[in-house]
Amino acid sequence: MTGRMEGLADDQSTPRLRASAATVHFGFYDASLQPVLEVSSGQDIWIETLSADPEHDVPREWLPKKLDEIFKEAVRGTGPHILTGPIAVREARQGDILQIDILDVRLAQSYGYNIVSPARGMFPDAEPVRITTIIPIELRTGRAQVTSKVSLQTRPFFGQMGVAPPPSWGRIDSRPPDVFGGNLDNKELLPGTRLFLPIFNDGALFSVGDGHAAQGNGEVNQTAIETSLEGHFRLSVLKSHKLHRPMAITPTHIITMAFHEDLNQAARQATRDLIDLLIDDFGMTFRDAYRLCSVAADLNVTQFVNGNRGIHVMLYRELLKEIPTHSALTKGA
Repeated sequence: MTGRMEGLADDQSTPRLRASAATVHFGFYDASLQPVLEVSSGQDIWIETLSADPEHDVPREWLPKKLDEIFKEAVRGTGPHILTGPIAVREARQGDILQIDILDVRLAQSYGYNIVSPARGMFPDAEPVRITTIIPIELRTGRAQVTSKVSLQTRPFFGQMGVAPPPSWGRIDSRPPDVFGGNLDNKELLPGTRLFLPIFNDGALFSVGDGHAAQGNGEVNQTAIETSLEGHFRLSVLKSHKLHRPMAITPTHIITMAFHEDLNQAARQATRDLIDLLIDDFGMTFRDAYRLCSVAADLNVTQFVNGNRGIHVMLYRELLKEIPTHSALTKGA
């Protein structure tokens, strides 16, 4: 195990955005940030993200070489996430929807880490001091050694995918997810998924980071297996639809998502979004949609520990295969 940061994927025809002190923002979202790259709607791009800390107890050769520079020079906020971007999409305007096709996600680092901090997580009194556990990852097989006797197959995804929030919000911490996306921590957002985010600023200003090698729903001690990832995305703009919160289409499911300090309110919002989608896109009555959600949809706690709690509701697309839809949101990835 070398721990060396490999180069981005070998597809030389697709533009690449590498993480550096000039192309990341650290721990915040802000509509006033200038884009580090501009692309056209429908364009593919590879994006490099970093999740590491010079103070971790790992051999120095394992750390990405540009990490020290990022910690010293990148613009900083109050959160812990290194976010690559923002990327402007030329055609995007306030009120549109950004469609993010997640085409590929690759491990880029042969270790991850899990942190338990005082006063954080589901059990804030569990540890009196900050504990960082280094988790080796075998890049060839994708296996992660979580404890001395337990290994698991990694399932890499990006914890953070977001557009810039409304300008009136100013600079906000990267930890709480919200209507603009951000710290979604949704382990279902794997390759083959199409994520939709409402746009609050011209250009959309998309950022990504917080690579996770594996995470359980809830992320109960506040961190997953945090690691560096490379992602292949296609960013497209939808002009004739309205969206209030993030939603996604996977090869198998429709997923609605909501976030609130009160987990009950998050559950109500995410479920009502799915009901409204079944009414608007599939022509159901409220009663039929409500009934279908009760007998077939699954409510999952996305994460419990980042200020705003997350709920994502999943419904099998197979159940709707006989009902035509002309909506770009639900016709599928």
